[in-house]
Parts: sequence; C-alpha cells; structure tokens
Amino acid sequence: MMWYENDQTIRMMVVDDDPDYREKMRATFEGHHRIRVIALAQGGRDAVGLARDNAPDAVIIDLGLADMSGLDVAEQIAKVSPGTVVFIATDTPSMDLYRRATALGVRQVFTKSMTGHDIAGMVEQEVDAVREDLRRQAEKMPLVTPGTGPAGLRGNGAGYVPRQLQTFKKTVIAVTSGIKGGVGKTTTSVSMACAAATQADVGVRVALADLNESGNVTIQLNMGPPENHVAKSILNWHYMSDNPSVEELHEFMIKHNPTGVWVVPAVPTPDRIVELNKDLIVKVINILRQNFDLVICDLPPSITFDASWATIELADYVLLVVNPDDQEISGIKQFCNVVTSLGCSGKCYRVINKYNEPESLSIADMNRSQPYPMLGKFPYDPGVRRGRKLGYPYILEQPNSEYAFHVREVLNKMFPVFGESSFQPSGQKKSIFSSLFGIFKRNTAV
Repeated sequence: MMWYENDQTIRMMVVDDDPDYREKMRATFEGHHRIRVIALAQGGRDAVGLARDNAPDAVIIDLGLADMSGLDVAEQIAKVSPGTVVFIATDTPSMDLYRRATALGVRQVFTKSMTGHDIAGMVEQEVDAVREDLRRQAEKMPLVTPGTGPAGLRGNGAGYVPRQLQTFKKTVIAVTSGIKGGVGKTTTSVSMACAAATQADVGVRVALADLNESGNVTIQLNMGPPENHVAKSILNWHYMSDNPSVEELHEFMIKHNPTGVWVVPAVPTPDRIVELNKDLIVKVINILRQNFDLVICDLPPSITFDASWATIELADYVLLVVNPDDQEISGIKQFCNVVTSLGCSGKCYRVINKYNEPESLSIADMNRSQPYPMLGKFPYDPGVRRGRKLGYPYILEQPNSEYAFHVREVLNKMFPVFGESSFQPSGQKKSIFSSLFGIFKRNTAV
C-alpha cells in the first residue's frame, strides 16, 4: 500500500446486492468532508475486480451476498488490495462471526441498521488507525526509488510518484526451476529467506516452505533430512485448524535459530509428493500468509506436480532460477506453456544463477530464449557450495560478498526491505556479527 501523507480523503467502495442499501450508502456520504464513495458493486466477483483496479482505502461488504459469502470476498480483496480496510455489514452479528471475520483481517463487523453518522465515524477511526500504523512502519523503512520493482521492469511504472515512502505488503514468492533440478533453486530460496530475516532494515517474519520431494531446505540449514521431521512434515498440516494459534503453528514448523526463519519441512520421502494436493497447498499458503510477512516456497523441479501448479496460482511472484546452459532452453519452453495455461505469466520473473561460469551462454543469448523479465544474476562462488555442504548458508558467512549483494538486490525488487547500505561495496557493509546481533530482538515468535 502506498500512503500519501497530505491526503486525508478516504476512498470507499460499497458491496451489497440490495440496491436500496447501496443507494443509501452513496447518498449518506455524498458531500462528506473526507469519505468519498468511488465504487458500488452488487456482487462479490465484481467487488474483487473493482478492488484490484481501484485499491480503495475502505470497503463495506454485505455478509449475505447472492453470489458468494462476504467473508470470502473480504479474503480475496485482502489478496488483491492488501491496503484496503475491510468492514462487514450484517443483520445478524455474532461473536463467532466477529472471530471468523477478524481472523481474515476484517477491522469491524457492524449491523446494517447502524446510522450513517456512526458508520462514518467508525470508518474514519479504523482507516486513520491503519494509516498511523503504516506511518510508524514507514519511518523505519528505506526510501525506495520508484520504478525499481518488477512493475517497472515491465514498463508499467506510470503509477509511481517520486520519493514516496513505501511499506512492504505480505508477499508469497514461489521459487522454481521449471522442469530441471540442480540449478540452485533451493539455495536461492534459502539465501533469500536468510537475507530477509537477518539483513533487512526492519524486523521481518519469514517462513520457508519446502514443497520439494527431495526436501533439501532442512539439510541446507543443518536441521537434518526430512525423514527426521516426520511429525512436522507438511503432510501433517491436514490436521491443523484453518486459523491456528501461534502455539499450534509452532507445533507444525521448525525455527532456524541462527536466523529466526520458520521452516515447513518437506514430505518425509519423495514418493509421498503426490499427497501434496491442491487443497493442502491452499491451506498451507493461506495460513502462512496470515502469520508471516514473507513466505518463500521452494517448488519441486517439475511443473507437473499439483504442488507446483497450486503454488504458482497462489503466489504473488514466481521466480524462475536458470543456469546459462543451452540444454535448459527446451525445458523452459515447456514451463512457459504450462504457466501460460494457468494464466500466471504476468507474475513470472527470472534470475540467472552462476552467470559467469566458463563457456556459459551470454546474458543476451539467455534473454532471447527466455521470455520473462530478468530481476538479476548471481555469480558463481565456490563458497556457496561449501556453505550448502556445511549447513550454514554462504549469505550468512559472507554477507559482504558479491553473491550476497545480488541476492538482496533481487529480493528487494519483490519485497523491498533493504536500504542503500545493503548495496554498498564489500568493505562498507556490516559484518555477519552485527547482522546477527539484532536477530534475538527481532525474530522471537511468529
């Protein structure tokens, strides 16, 4: 959400299948000194599209819409317009409804008999509270250069205003290698998670979900193979409640103490990857999105599994890790065909790993054969492999290295939490000891 400090206007949308109530809300706020109704919707599907296109500051949703539940609409709007403050209107309020609504991020549930004056006061109070919270967060955030994110890479930077304070939104990144393993996909996932948790300019809650059948995340973090964590395997999330407490969530995850990253271990054995179906993936990602700021999902090295398809559909960004090898070109074409059929090509980006290995394809050759915008490139560094074998990620051992610099640079384009100091030459950056010093203050619980 971008917040404009001098603009006190509240742009609001009303969603109700009763035309009389929609007209009542429109008339109530006509001429209001702050609240302006910018959109009216009679159904949930229309409302989600309007929220995505207009990013209103507030939305009032009728609980009993004809085409879908108001709670489902609230959940979808939170994904497409995370800065929108959501209110639920109903004729039959209850404590159970309030608990379910607030678990989805709804700020208030109110009765439809409430007066326009009282509704206006409630909307102003809640929106102002959210803006104040964003202001406090923004004071801790770096100033982000407009147009440096993925939208700018696609030539769609018209909405950026110079030198705005930008706060991060909760983000899910799916990291994939298309249909080929051994390209550095898991190492990239682990490195980005560790960088966000230990080297960002603000405290970030990070989750790392291992959806790979071989389960290398816990190995790279020196936690042992997946078969050592059967009780916390992702397959056991079938038994977790849809809105778990922090304590219940911790029962199904492992905390990496050196960084504070919370890990969802992979399936215990590769043959059980088929049990990782779409319903389970949806449940896992929705819970993680509610409880963490950044969720990184390490996908299988195959686009044919349900785990890959479902995660790509749910993710905010899909990061394709490739090597500069001509043997990968045919596999990438197959990946592109699948992603296009899912309607997800617009959120796919690319990073080239080990771009400087001898006799590799040039960057220009890679760009000609691969359609997605390139967020960056990682150099070959033998220390990366050494860190992987030792179970201590290289980005923690050498945070001043060229490799670490490029990892932060790529991640910052999707999840902007690193300030200018993260991109300074090697000798000017803080050491791993100073980076880790603040972890114990920042990464306590989820």
